[in-house]
Amino acid sequence: MHSTKDSGRRHRRGGSLLALSVAFVCALTVGAQPAQAVGETSLGRRFNDGLDTRLSATAFRDAARTIGYTGTSYTSGRSADNAWADGMDAGVFALFGHANGGIFQTDEGATDDLDAILAAGRTYDVAPIYENVRFFTEYLPYTDVDDMRLLVLAGCDTAQTGQLGNFNDVAVSRGIDSVISFSDLVMYPATTSGTLPSATNYSGNYFWSRFSYHATTSVSVSTALSRARSDLVAKEGSAGGWDKYVVRGAAANPGAVTLKPAAEGEPLNSRPVATPTFSSPASLTPVSTTSAEGPSGEPLTTVRTAEGVEYRTDADGSLYDLVGVPSTSGEQSLDAAEVRAAAEEFVGRNVPGWSADWELVAEESVSHVAGDAVTLLRWRPTEAGHPGAREVTVEVDRRTGAVTYLSAVRGTADTVGFVVTAEEAVAAARAAIGDDHGTATAAPDTWDTSRWTVTVDRGLTGRPGAETPDVERVTVDARSGAVLSRTKS
Repeated sequence: MHSTKDSGRRHRRGGSLLALSVAFVCALTVGAQPAQAVGETSLGRRFNDGLDTRLSATAFRDAARTIGYTGTSYTSGRSADNAWADGMDAGVFALFGHANGGIFQTDEGATDDLDAILAAGRTYDVAPIYENVRFFTEYLPYTDVDDMRLLVLAGCDTAQTGQLGNFNDVAVSRGIDSVISFSDLVMYPATTSGTLPSATNYSGNYFWSRFSYHATTSVSVSTALSRARSDLVAKEGSAGGWDKYVVRGAAANPGAVTLKPAAEGEPLNSRPVATPTFSSPASLTPVSTTSAEGPSGEPLTTVRTAEGVEYRTDADGSLYDLVGVPSTSGEQSLDAAEVRAAAEEFVGRNVPGWSADWELVAEESVSHVAGDAVTLLRWRPTEAGHPGAREVTVEVDRRTGAVTYLSAVRGTADTVGFVVTAEEAVAAARAAIGDDHGTATAAPDTWDTSRWTVTVDRGLTGRPGAETPDVERVTVDARSGAVLSRTKS
C-alpha cells in the first residue's frame, strides 16, 4: 500500500481518508522543505537523583530542526497533561528519562505520589484515573496520533509490559508509524546540581547525540540506532544497555522509517527484505558511497549496497561497523554451534587481528524488530581487565546465518595497572554516590584506561504503581582510585 499527502490529508492504512493536521510516511531528500510545518517535541531534565537527559532532548530537537521540523525541547520537566498534549501535536515525540514497563516519568513532584507519569494504558484506561498521570490509550485509534512518524521512549524497560500496559502494543493500536523502546536497563549521566548540559555528553546522552547526527544523514531508524551503538562502544567501551533497542510500529517496516518529513506518494507499508548470507562487504554491490563523521570527528566512509546492507570503514579501509536486515518469519534452522561458527567465520574473514582465542564474553538471544531471531556474540581479545582494549560484536540471523550487525572498535589502553582492588573500588564508588546499602558489584575492564565499573542496585523507587529501577554505575580508575564517571538508570 502507498500513502500520499494532499493538503494535509493522508491515505489511511484502512483505506479511508480523514482530515488531519500533519502526515508522515518515509524519507524526504536532505535539505528539502516539507509542504507545511511539522512538529517535533522532546522531553528531558535533570532529575533529583542526578539522572540528566537534557542534552539528549536538545540534541534531538536540533537534529529535527536541521531536517525540517519545528523542533521544541522541554528540559525542566513537563506535567502529564502537557506531555500528553505534546504527543497529540507531534510528528516526532521523544522522551528521555526514568521509565519502566508501561510508564515514563516526565516530571518530579514534591513527593513520589506527585510525580508526572505518561503511561501506556490498558484497554480500560481511556481517561486519567490518577493525579498527574495520562495514558496513550486516551488517544483515539488512528486519529489523534496517527500522524506521529516516530515515538522515542528512551528509558529502562520501555519495551516491557508493566502494571499500566505496554507502550509498543498501544502505540501500534493508535497508528504510530515507528516506536523505539528498550528491553533492559539503560544508563544516562548522573550529575550534581548546577552541572551544565554541555558537560554531560557521555553515556546515554552521547548515544542520543550520535543517533541525532545519523538521523540527519537520511538513514533509517534501525541504521541510526546501530551506528549510535557502535559509536558509544568506540568512545566508552560499553553500550550501556543502549544496544537492547526494540523497534515496533503500525508501519509494516517500522525500522525503515526515517526521521525526515514525508514526501508525497511514498510507500508506507512495504515489507522488509531480509539480508542474504554474505561472506564479506566486498562481495556486496555498492549503490552509493558517502563520507561521514566518526565518534571522534574522524572521517569514515559509508557504503550502501543493493543487498540492503550498509557499512562504514575507517580511513585505512578497515571495517568499522555494518547493519543488515534480519528475517522475520520462517523456521529457525541453525543451532547455537552453527550460529557461533557462522559468526567466527565472518569475523575471522573481516576483522584484522581477530583470532579464535579471543574471549567470548557474551552470547545471547536478542530482538530488535518483530519476528526476528538473532543471536549476539561479543569478543574481547583477552579476559576483561587485561591489555589489548578491543571489542568485536556481531549479531547473526538464526534462520539464515546472515550477519545483521557487526562493530569492530578499539580503545587506547595498552597497559594493565590494577593497583586498586575490587573492594577499594566499591568503597570509592559508595563514597562518591553516598550509598551504604545498595547491592554493589565491581567488574574489571580496560578501554582508555584500566578501570573498575561498580554497579550499585537499590531496587525500585518512585511513585507507587509507577516505580522505576534505581541503579547507579561508577567507573573508578584502577591505578589511582579516582572516580572517572557516574551514570544512572
